[in-house]
Parts: sequence; structure tokens; C-alpha cells
Amino acid sequence: SLLSEKMLFSKTIPLWNEMADESVVGLLDILFSTLTFLCLLHAVSKRGICSGIAVVVYLFLHTMLFEHTSLFLGGTHCHATSPLLPMITPCSSINSVLFYIPWLYTSIESARRMDLNPICYPFVVGFLVFGFGTVYEMQGPLNNFWKWPDDSGHIAQTAVILSSWEGYPHFEFLRKAQTTNEVAVVSSEGIFHVSDHARDALSQRLYGFPLFAPYFHFAYGFAWALVLSLTGNVKSGQNVSVLRLIVAGLCSPLLFLLPIWFTQYLSDVIHQPLLVAVPLSLALSVLPILILSKKDPQNSKALKSSSLTPDFLLFVISLNMHVFFVTFPWYDKAQTPLGLHVLVACVAAVHLIIQYYSCFTIAGKQIFTLAPCARRKMKAI
Repeated sequence: SLLSEKMLFSKTIPLWNEMADESVVGLLDILFSTLTFLCLLHAVSKRGICSGIAVVVYLFLHTMLFEHTSLFLGGTHCHATSPLLPMITPCSSINSVLFYIPWLYTSIESARRMDLNPICYPFVVGFLVFGFGTVYEMQGPLNNFWKWPDDSGHIAQTAVILSSWEGYPHFEFLRKAQTTNEVAVVSSEGIFHVSDHARDALSQRLYGFPLFAPYFHFAYGFAWALVLSLTGNVKSGQNVSVLRLIVAGLCSPLLFLLPIWFTQYLSDVIHQPLLVAVPLSLALSVLPILILSKKDPQNSKALKSSSLTPDFLLFVISLNMHVFFVTFPWYDKAQTPLGLHVLVACVAAVHLIIQYYSCFTIAGKQIFTLAPCARRKMKAI
């Protein structure tokens, strides 16, 4: 078929001139495939075979639809083609979809282990998602893992691959929006053009990445966790059902806009660029955690009575992610600015500390260092 031919060509014809080498993209394929497999092992061990597989499959399918929709309506970015895994559509790679699985799964599960106040839960998940993903997000543009809109508003340009996607998606109600560039447009010449709204939102950048891109991680995690908090228990004693995850996934594409709108409003009120507004918004998001975590006696009681055991596998998933991206500047071809390298290392360190607390520490006790006999002696005392 024409589509399969285009997907075959996409492995040898770059979607933009500076696209990352196949060897580099291949490393991303291996990394995110491995992390997804580890998430599958963890989910099956905690939930059983059927439920564990269902969770991972749903995260994959939901992400595939979300990524496809956001790309072809917003035209926000274009991922490099892969030498190992087929592309889902032009600009949407399987490794970019696989990334979402450990990104969301580890954050939702780690926050649940903390037995938080339900109001704190969305904020903590948001920060965990932010910490896991931004080490990848901040280095992607510099290393051409994907391309954000350039000065002309283009994210990709190749007639061989994209010309057959002219006018996609082919819905009559989108025709006027495509004409006025309210949504992304693929031209007959194979030029993929960003929508005006997305172009404005992505215009303020640091080290090549839009400032709203890392903040999207917080907002997206917050949206998923908010729905989970509103639909039932988010404590460690009970797994989140597949149905609740499905509901959270369906609501997240709308709810993640709330933190973004708040940050835009904050930027307008204080008359400062996003370089100031985004860190300030994140700082304000810490306040509910600091205030409510100290005033929730049920939280302390739950922690004291918790029967949680150390979760090495959950920690290893995040550890592998950060080891890869913190060390990546040492052997990549791009000249990574020192400031970006330090920023990535700091985010990774803070995230791993929080993950360490979640996976190995309960109520301030390092549970992996206490042998059963030692715990019995402490109880006797």
C-alpha cells in the first residue's frame, strides 16, 4: 500500500535536514522498549497477568491516540524516524509512545506508595512526571530527537513522505480551521506547518526547548492524578483499577490545560515571561504538599501501619532513565551547554531522591535496612 511504502521510505529519508542519526534513535528505541518491559513486569507482579497487561496496553493505545491527535491538530513537533521500530505515522515514532508508559506508570505508582492526602496526590504525581520526563524533554531538540517549529513554522518538510498526507485529518468541520491555520496543515509540497496557537505557546525557549514543554509534563501528570483522586482511593493498600485509569486517560487531554492556563495567567498578571512564570508556578504547586502533608493525621497513621516492602524494580526503572540521559552528553555529537547538563543532572538527582524515598523509605525509616528480627525488637521496645 501507499502508506506502507511511505513508512518504509521514512527510515531512509529524513523528515528534516538535521534529524538525529539512526544510531542515536536506535538507542531511544532500546531504552524505552526496555523500560516499558520493566513496567510490564512490575504491573504483572503487583496486579496479576491480565490486569497488569491491560494497564500497559491501555497506556500504549491511549498515548498513540493522544500523540497522533496532538501532532496533526497542533503540529507541535516531529519525531525522528527509527531504524528499529516502524513509525506509527509521519512524525510519530513508537519510541515516543513507549516513553509515556514508564513516565506515567512509575509516577502514579510511586506517589501511591507515599499514602498522601488525596489533595496532595495530583501535585506529587505532577512533580514525579516532571522529574522523570524533563531530562529527555530538555535534551531532545539539541540532539534532534524531534523538531519543534522553526522560524517558518515548519516541523517537517519532505514531499516523498508527507505529500500524501495533504489536508489530513480529512474532516469537513476542520476545513475552515486549516485554511486559517487554527490547526496544523500538511501541504501538497510535503510541508508540515504548526498551528498558530501552538506556535505562540512554544515560542519562548531555553536551550532550544520551549519552556512550556517541560511544564506540560507536570500538567499532564497532574491531570491523570486529579481524576484518580476524584474517583477513588489513591493509597498504597489498593491498586487503581483499569477502569479508573481509562477514565483518567479520557479526561486528561482536557484537564491538563488547567495548570497551563493558570501559568499563562500568572505570566500575564506579573508581567513576566514564562522563564519566570513557569518556575514560579511550580513553586506554588509545592505549597499544597508542604501544608497538607503536615496536617493529615490519617496520613501518618497509614504510614505507621503500612506493610509496604521495598520496591527495587520501580526504582530501577527511573534509575535507568536518568543514567542514560545524564550521561548522554558525554558521548553525543552535539555540544551540550554546561548549563543544560547541570540542569538535567539536578532534575535527575531530585527525582531519584523522591523515588528513593517512595521505594525504600516509609515514615522516615529505611525499611530495606531493617531485618525482620530488628523490626521485632523495635516493636517490643
